[in-house]
Amino acid sequence: MAAGRGCAVTNRAESAADLPPLGDSAAADAIVRRIAWAGIVGMGGGGFPAAEKMRLAMAAKADFVIGNGMSWQADSHADRTLLQRHFVEVVGGLEVVRQCLPHARGVLAVPSGSAFPSPAMEAGAGHAAGDERSLAARLAQRVVPVDGYPTDVGVVVFNVATLFAVFDAVRRGRCPRRRLATVAGEDRWLAFGTSLAELGLGAGELRTGGALTGVAVSSSAVVEPTTFAVSAPRPASLACIRCQRCEPACPEGLDPQALHDAFEAGAECGAVFDCIECGACTAACPSGIDLVNEFRGLKERTYRRHRRQTQAALARRRWERRQQRLARQAELQAQRRSRRLRQQPQW
Repeated sequence: MAAGRGCAVTNRAESAADLPPLGDSAAADAIVRRIAWAGIVGMGGGGFPAAEKMRLAMAAKADFVIGNGMSWQADSHADRTLLQRHFVEVVGGLEVVRQCLPHARGVLAVPSGSAFPSPAMEAGAGHAAGDERSLAARLAQRVVPVDGYPTDVGVVVFNVATLFAVFDAVRRGRCPRRRLATVAGEDRWLAFGTSLAELGLGAGELRTGGALTGVAVSSSAVVEPTTFAVSAPRPASLACIRCQRCEPACPEGLDPQALHDAFEAGAECGAVFDCIECGACTAACPSGIDLVNEFRGLKERTYRRHRRQTQAALARRRWERRQQRLARQAELQAQRRSRRLRQQPQW
């Protein structure tokens, strides 16, 4: 997040004075303003402003709130550690959200077999199960439209780290200045703005966001609210052996092999936008191909092509309208000239 937006800045030298805590009787608008003041964003990696999501949920009269404790991978388990050490605060953040949605039911989604007390609800296992659409379908039995959001069906989902930050800002009046992240397999509290070069992973290229769904970044990058994991780059992959193990792994029913072929061929594919980037196909690939990163590139390529086509169509329509306008003007001028020639001289 850019420095200067709320308090969750990337410069550790910047800070904000704490505010008085808001209690159980605080109005929803006051809570949303406090969340906006704190600059809290989706800390599961999405980065969407939490206050804006709250406003959308309140406008939609959402009646189902889900605390997402499912989004961890084998090498990025900070959310699990946060639940183990700060379960009360996470549930407290969930209750703060419900305070703004008084008729909503609140549940905390955790993987099957997790030892967390009520109101935790087991919701399967695997990183793909942490997708908002999957959680809405599994826990609320509501289908989110392909081009829609959970709030469209009365559901709002917040990552557990976001709920922890909400609790800190509302109940304690503290502006978030750090987050729990997995660094090379170890969960550590990192201050926003910390250079990745300071984490002891070496210089050069690193990876943020986990082995399955992360992206390559320079070691000169800094810790942001969405940085839930930092690790070394993925090892070099082997060639695709066309085993098709990725297809049954996809929770959206896509054909990752076909998308991989489109990426390799330099083609475009509209179906790639149905990919939720859960990393299930990457985890299933025996060749270690970073399919998620390929699909991001395919999305960008397809988007650019569609954008060029849209801009070309708009330019063509503008040209056609201009030609029509010029033709009408020429016809009007010809009619006026014809009328003048037919008029008898008045002398």
